[in-house]
Amino acid sequence: MTASRNDESGATMVIVAVSLFAIMGLAVLVVDVGGLLTLRRQLVTASDAAALAGAQSCAGAHPEQAQAQADLLATQNQSDSTRQTYTAAGCGAASSGSVHVKYVAPKALTFAPLLGYPEERDVSASATAIWGPSGGDTPMPIEFAIDPAGLIPCAFQEVGTRCDYWWDNSSDHDLTNDSNWGFMNLATAGVSADANCPNSGTDDRRDWIVGGASAPIDIPADGFTYVCVDSGHSNSSWFAALQDQVGKIKHFPVNDPAHMIRDSGKEKYAIVGFVALRVEAVLRGNDPAAVGTPGQSGTCSVTHSFSPHSTFDLDAAGCTADADEISDLVLTNKTKNRTISYQAGVDYYFDPVSHVITWSTGNAPDVTVNFSWAKAGAEGACGNRDPDPNAVCLVASWQGLQIGGSAPGNGRDFGLRSVRLSE
Repeated sequence: MTASRNDESGATMVIVAVSLFAIMGLAVLVVDVGGLLTLRRQLVTASDAAALAGAQSCAGAHPEQAQAQADLLATQNQSDSTRQTYTAAGCGAASSGSVHVKYVAPKALTFAPLLGYPEERDVSASATAIWGPSGGDTPMPIEFAIDPAGLIPCAFQEVGTRCDYWWDNSSDHDLTNDSNWGFMNLATAGVSADANCPNSGTDDRRDWIVGGASAPIDIPADGFTYVCVDSGHSNSSWFAALQDQVGKIKHFPVNDPAHMIRDSGKEKYAIVGFVALRVEAVLRGNDPAAVGTPGQSGTCSVTHSFSPHSTFDLDAAGCTADADEISDLVLTNKTKNRTISYQAGVDYYFDPVSHVITWSTGNAPDVTVNFSWAKAGAEGACGNRDPDPNAVCLVASWQGLQIGGSAPGNGRDFGLRSVRLSE
């Protein structure tokens, strides 16, 4: 009986030892391996964020900050992460490029060392982000056209450079080669070249101005996307909504007139990219601030009595104020059926800048002063144009490279670039 009990005791010890080993292994799996997997997920998130941050800096206005921004986003997502790899292609020098990063962080192990494993393991994760000209976006329903050189006039210039755009309902962009921006029906993005083109509704047009298209315009990698011209509407249906955008950076589709469809009832813009500009002013087409003021000119005849060393300001003669130029100045006096003509530089001196006559001889009552005057016109925000109550002047400004949109690399580069993780 005693020997049998000893045999059972030995078997129990073996079972306990095996059980403890199994429990320890399970603890390693649950605690240590689980912790490693959790850290791995956190590092994947940190590396993704770092790569995107670096790519956004490279694609934007501050490429010199790309690496620092990548490290900042990595540590914000995983505080003890350390950069192991950072490489950037085309940073700050190209329309398209990529950023590759790899970060590592240590993980202390709790149960694994009891089984002979190290007390700490490093976990790493890497990510690559790419950038390029935006090939997809939910933009404003207003297209800007490229010039003959294929450029937007104020893009890639000094920050604050302004462009002015003139719109009137009777001449959509380049259909009659007059208006240099126009409306589009964003609901028709991607239609075929021969599709008929309806106009959009008033509510849709206003909603698109405020919040952009409800679905993106996608540009294929090899070309452009057709979007129907939206015409036949009055500016009263959208003017206030557009004025509300003053001070905001908005995304505009860019049209290539060389590929437009101009067939009646099927007019379409060919959208090749997107540009981000800040709306600076929205003015009606009969506002002098938009179209300027015309120059003025005329003649003047006044009578003035001079005494020695007296002066007479012709701007105060009552004909015009602040004339830019005075010419054909003649001073005469009739006495006893005789006309006396006074000589410049002898009887008087005239300052062409201040428009002041200084008399240099004796008393001369009732002198007739004749002259011509001219006042230059002033340009408006959209140049000098005939006032048109149906037209609108839109002023926008370049604010540097912007990040937005989607499908990097599909569109042409007009300063709006998109960023995404590489697959």
